[in-house]
Amino acid sequence: MLPRLAPRSFAVPRRRGRPVAGFTLVELLTVVAIIGILAAILIPTTSSARVSAKKAKTRGQFAQWGAAIEAFRAEYGYYPTFEIAGAGANKVNGNTTGGTNLAALHRFYETLVGTRRNGAALPNATTGTPPPPQAQNTRRIPFISFSDSDVVPVNTTDATLTAKRGLIRDAFDGTDIAVLMDRNLDGAVKFGGQGGDSIASLPLVSPPDNAGVRLAPGAADFPTFAQGGVRGGVVFYVMPPGGRAQADLLKSWK
Repeated sequence: MLPRLAPRSFAVPRRRGRPVAGFTLVELLTVVAIIGILAAILIPTTSSARVSAKKAKTRGQFAQWGAAIEAFRAEYGYYPTFEIAGAGANKVNGNTTGGTNLAALHRFYETLVGTRRNGAALPNATTGTPPPPQAQNTRRIPFISFSDSDVVPVNTTDATLTAKRGLIRDAFDGTDIAVLMDRNLDGAVKFGGQGGDSIASLPLVSPPDNAGVRLAPGAADFPTFAQGGVRGGVVFYVMPPGGRAQADLLKSWK
């Protein structure tokens, strides 16, 4: 009987593992520093670009609204009259307060669209000072169709907009918007003096982030009556967020 041989074991030679690649502490800190520098450069640039885009959009809104007012004048032979008294005199939203009641009077919207903000027909009464929208736009012509970006939605859940529901807004969600017209058709919008534009003084506007700031253009931007006013038929101006000085006002003519 042949003796049983013990099984041979074969030792598999171990392979040396490759060193694991990684960052040293110095390299890691360098990368973090570079990322921080890039963020510091890019974030302000991005923010500035957004502000510039919103300013351009607001000016585009001014152009559309002004075109609608000019179309009204071409149709009826005179500029419409919105608010002439109170804190909302010569302003887009006039003395209308924000809320869910879209049947409430809004002279700017109703005069240019020919309906209530909820789409309902305008009432029949035609007397009042100033004349109500239905007495001015007697043919109920829609001179403009306001988009969702032009009006604060009534169902908004944004706490910063709840007090502005149903109001006309600019690209910054500002609703304190001045509107002035060359009512005597002499080619310029003037205030004060004995001009025929019925503007005793320039309305003050506030930025959406600080109602305590209330400013109007200075003489350098809006010449007085004696200086000839601003050339044009319809002009608008607002104060964007962060604005705290006359130079910060966003004007349709500049």
